[in-house]
Amino acid sequence: MLNSAEFDHLVIAVPDLQKYVEQCEGRLGVSAVDCGAHPGLGTANALLGLELSDELSDSLGLTRQSGPKPLTYLEILGPDPEQDPALAATRLAGVTAPTVQRWAIRPDDFDGFVTAAARSREPRVRLGEVHDMTRRRPDGAVLDWRLTRHTPLPWSGIQPFLIDWKDSEHPAMQEMPSVRLERLWATSDDPDAVGSILDFFGIGLDIIALDVEEGETEGLHAHLKGPGGSWTL
Repeated sequence: MLNSAEFDHLVIAVPDLQKYVEQCEGRLGVSAVDCGAHPGLGTANALLGLELSDELSDSLGLTRQSGPKPLTYLEILGPDPEQDPALAATRLAGVTAPTVQRWAIRPDDFDGFVTAAARSREPRVRLGEVHDMTRRRPDGAVLDWRLTRHTPLPWSGIQPFLIDWKDSEHPAMQEMPSVRLERLWATSDDPDAVGSILDFFGIGLDIIALDVEEGETEGLHAHLKGPGGSWTL
């Protein structure tokens, strides 16, 4: 592992935010909290707190969080009806149903990790550029953070991106219901290559060779459990 990092959040991309927030509530028994829009990007989100099962925490190899409230959340990301639909086209390309699109880790040394990735050769790790981001929550609070972004998503989102919340309050600090991430895994037509990338991050993710004949595609999958049921994506 290059340095210690924690699981930050998991992104489920949807083609219609309100519709699938309601579907999520029907599946898991909890209602995601409206957390505002991303100005200029065409998207908005709703959040749920996210707890990782002990088994998953151990298998991923990331730093376990301490304290009563884990700084980890589930983001449901969809088009913002108040913005031009064309703005969301890149971020939500190909999303026609709820999709585990990508995930973020929060390293202790964000800049050091970015530098090490830029120097990597075997394997070649492509984090993309560092972007400064901001959004205003419905309660008026402004969040300011930075993240790495590469288009298209490296390895269909299996490779995590990095995030740094700087001095902002972490989104998981606000009051919202939580669900549990029981399992996170990936399918790929080249598990060995993806595995070498994740080794660079110090991550042990279950990677399954996809079955092309069954119509499987490369990407992330998750099994979530809430007070009202479960949801596998």
